[in-house]
Amino acid sequence: IRYLYQKNKIETLVFHKNISTLNMIYNELKDFDCKHLESRLNIAYESANNSKFFIAVTGVVNAGKSSALNALIGRDVLGVSNVPETANLNIITYSENDFIAVNFWNNEEIEAMGLEAKSFDSSRKISQNELKLYTGATSEISPYVKEVVLGVNLDILKDGINIVDTPGLDDAVIFREQLTKRYMQESDFILHLMNASQSVTKKDISFICDTLKNGKSGGLIVVLTHIDALSPKDLEEVLEYAKKSVRVELEEHGFDKTLIHSICFFAISSINKTGIDDLKRYIYDFFFGKESKKANIIIDNYKKELLSITKTIKDESQSALASLNSHIQDLNKRILELQNEVANLEKDLNQLTEEMDKLATLLDYSDLNELSGLKSISANIKDRIISDIKYAKSKKQKVDYGRIGTICESGFRDAFIDFFRDFKNRISKDIHSSYEAINLKININAKEFHLPNIKEYIDKNMPKISYDELVSRLVDIIRGESDIEKISTKITALFDEFLASLKLKDELVKLSSFFTLEFIEYIKLEISLIKNMLKLKEGDLATTLDSIKDDIRTKEQSKKKLEEKISKLENIYNGISVC
Repeated sequence: IRYLYQKNKIETLVFHKNISTLNMIYNELKDFDCKHLESRLNIAYESANNSKFFIAVTGVVNAGKSSALNALIGRDVLGVSNVPETANLNIITYSENDFIAVNFWNNEEIEAMGLEAKSFDSSRKISQNELKLYTGATSEISPYVKEVVLGVNLDILKDGINIVDTPGLDDAVIFREQLTKRYMQESDFILHLMNASQSVTKKDISFICDTLKNGKSGGLIVVLTHIDALSPKDLEEVLEYAKKSVRVELEEHGFDKTLIHSICFFAISSINKTGIDDLKRYIYDFFFGKESKKANIIIDNYKKELLSITKTIKDESQSALASLNSHIQDLNKRILELQNEVANLEKDLNQLTEEMDKLATLLDYSDLNELSGLKSISANIKDRIISDIKYAKSKKQKVDYGRIGTICESGFRDAFIDFFRDFKNRISKDIHSSYEAINLKININAKEFHLPNIKEYIDKNMPKISYDELVSRLVDIIRGESDIEKISTKITALFDEFLASLKLKDELVKLSSFFTLEFIEYIKLEISLIKNMLKLKEGDLATTLDSIKDDIRTKEQSKKKLEEKISKLENIYNGISVC
């Protein structure tokens, strides 16, 4: 915390309050750990907190500069004598540990001043006791000294105030005079000291007017010293004389005499410290008060850079948040897609199960009613036999039993072939329909099945049928009966018994199993492979879903942090703005 000096009070200045607030904000921004902005932050901090405020102190010989400066800073750091001890330019700056450094002219400057060539280091640290050897008016080394830097641990200097104690306006060394003018031009304001107990010199008046006319420094303070030797009336007369002399000088050279109002006049006594506190307060207010141009520029520049950095971090955070939101939306969309895929997989699995159930039902021939067809065929055979018998009797001829046997045997043999062929065709059609239905729904690309020749199958697989007994019994019925109706009834019973003895239903089931088993097993294998593949895919999808959900949870946490960060940055931005 910086302070404004008052007689019995220390008051915190607005500048330092703002610097303190902005420094806290600087530390908050540092916590965001933005490596690419760290250099800008540090430069802004260093620029604001290490700004230098220069006061150039001038005056003719015996103006009392050393005494006044010692009184102003509250410590004897400069020599005091009626003999001009300040033969060199002194810069008084803050240092936690006191030091004195002497900076020398370089060889070219020494040669230009016409001095005897001597070799010095550019800078040398010395003790307090050695100071007069380098800066005294009678010192042989003094002409070679460019400036002396005095590092002093004083509160008045902690805010970056540097006091430039010039050699004097009547310095005979041209280089030293030029150095003094350069510091004066670069200083924030000039503190010009005049001995109030002596007449205002022409040199003083010319210097004051030149300073006002050139307007290169921030301000001019004229300090009348040694006022303890004057009465209040005499002091007032000296002050009026000085103002009048400046006005006249300005008018003589065509400048506005109202420039005199740009001068602040102070009267001090280094002996009894009169006016010192007033001067301190003015200096502090000039540098750090509400109306201080330099302080406001420092604060404004610090604010602008912190605002810019804050906005950059906020913009980057908002961009990251937008990207994160978009990513989260994409992930949620992907979750829905995956969930739909899982649902479709489950649907496909259920459909496969249904298709297998349908296939098993469609190709199940265990509950057949196919024998009714054979009964119709046996009735046709019976009718042919009855027709032959009737024909023979109508012609008064003997019944041809050989022909009857042939009709019976060939009729049943052909009937069985046709019957099994039709059944085979039905199975083939069912298999083809099943293949088309399954392939359309689940695209298993099953191979095409070619069913064997039915006659070859019957010859190879069907039990051998003996027709001799059937024909013998048939002939016995015809011979033993004369009534055609009774013959017909007995033949029907014979054929029914014959068909029942063959157990054709079992043979049909064998036939259907023979034709369908390979196809069903192949389809089952294909469907089983598809089911396994679907389940594996479903497992992969479930794993992916879990991973995405974990990713979303992580990103939601990051999102929350970003939102908190943006909110904090908005508060920081507002905090900077009100400084």
